[in-house]
Amino acid sequence: MAQPINKELVIVGAGPAGLAAAIRAVEGGARVCVIDEAPAPGGQIYRQPPAAFRVPSGAAGDKDKLRGEALLSRFRELPAGIEFMGGTAVLGLFEHKTLALFRAGRTLEIQAEALILATGAWERSVPFPGWTLPGVFTVGGCQIMLKSQHILPGRRVLVAGTGPLLLVLANQLARAGAQVVAVLEASSLSGLALAPQLLWGHWGLLAEGLGHLRALRRAGIPFLQRHTILAARGKGQVSEAVIGRLDRNWAPVPGSERSLEVDALAVGFGFVPNTELTRMALCAHRFDAELGGWVPERGQHMETTQPGIFAAGDGAGVAGAVVAEIEGRLAALGVLERLGKLNGETAQAEARGPRRELRKLARFRKALDRVSLMRPGLHALCGPETLICRCEDVPRSAVEAALAEGTRNLDNLKRRTRAGMGFCQGRVCLPFVAALAAQAGGIDEAAIGLQRPRTPLRTVTNAALASGGEENT
Repeated sequence: MAQPINKELVIVGAGPAGLAAAIRAVEGGARVCVIDEAPAPGGQIYRQPPAAFRVPSGAAGDKDKLRGEALLSRFRELPAGIEFMGGTAVLGLFEHKTLALFRAGRTLEIQAEALILATGAWERSVPFPGWTLPGVFTVGGCQIMLKSQHILPGRRVLVAGTGPLLLVLANQLARAGAQVVAVLEASSLSGLALAPQLLWGHWGLLAEGLGHLRALRRAGIPFLQRHTILAARGKGQVSEAVIGRLDRNWAPVPGSERSLEVDALAVGFGFVPNTELTRMALCAHRFDAELGGWVPERGQHMETTQPGIFAAGDGAGVAGAVVAEIEGRLAALGVLERLGKLNGETAQAEARGPRRELRKLARFRKALDRVSLMRPGLHALCGPETLICRCEDVPRSAVEAALAEGTRNLDNLKRRTRAGMGFCQGRVCLPFVAALAAQAGGIDEAAIGLQRPRTPLRTVTNAALASGGEENT
């Protein structure tokens, strides 16, 4: 590998947190390099279509589109002090804030004076019989198809899982021309009535949620609470969805099963913070179920326990785009102070308003988590022969056999069963495996610990790794 390229501030991730951080850092005089796997900035929520595509206005998510366009417009108007490296995968993070990258067939290294990790989140998967059939998508996967290229996942689509994103996607699909046969919400929204003090004052967010529910009603889309997908069936392609009611613990209610004819499923049970790089940097982490699982410990300006490394947005705790933007600005203030471009008193004064807004939004988030936090009854959806690890074809029975022998550590479970050893490195299966391990041992999930990430974090050819920065032939 050639000598690392030196940069003042490197931001990994060009979603809401990364964009907001870049804007404030450049305004403060920092020289900024933003890295993202996508060719254009925006992240998952503000994902941009390829340059050759023209997506009809209003095809998917008008409010998201307007929010994203405003942020992206400010980002694009930044002066020449910013560098955007799109289509770039981060392979690893090493000492001295050195990032190994893969871009255009080449490997290279960048060393930063300061790092902001705005890596976003992965979708949480819950295995069920038939979830590996073609036509079964995650909710986020369906959104990417709609936002990027205006492609429908199917004509008769069932949306299932938990959280407000289900309502958003269902309306997007309906506007784009799909027949949404139903939306299945595992929780009961009546639980929100138990927390009026947490919801009070968030009239804009509440109105937005009610607007999605009204749009479902106008479109004639059934919204079934305390229901979920039990199984997907079909020959070479999903053609039938078995659904049923759930009890208060989200376990299936026997005898409530019925079938729906579908040609696509969109399933999503929330998100898990992407902490690969903060773990590689040896930052301290803590387990917080309400924030999606393991999150890095941070100070007031989003700085981790490793000096000069900051974490912002869903990668440091799943809380949505509005929170991510605020955290991105706070992280930029911390970087500017560390680089000597902003004195501490000024940074503290500017941070007071954003911190106050974060506290207010945290109360609202707590109310949502109260009703949509994953319940252990969902584990019953996955039978003994249902695959948990799709990369390595590992069924639940193999994981439970290792657990029965006393294995609890995730790294040991991976060695014993190969769960998490495939291309995705456990991004899909490990949250479910960890939950099973905690349940088997009668312990808190925090006691299970974290899996060690390994380099390279993304699939790359041996030729590229051996290129030493030269063009890959």
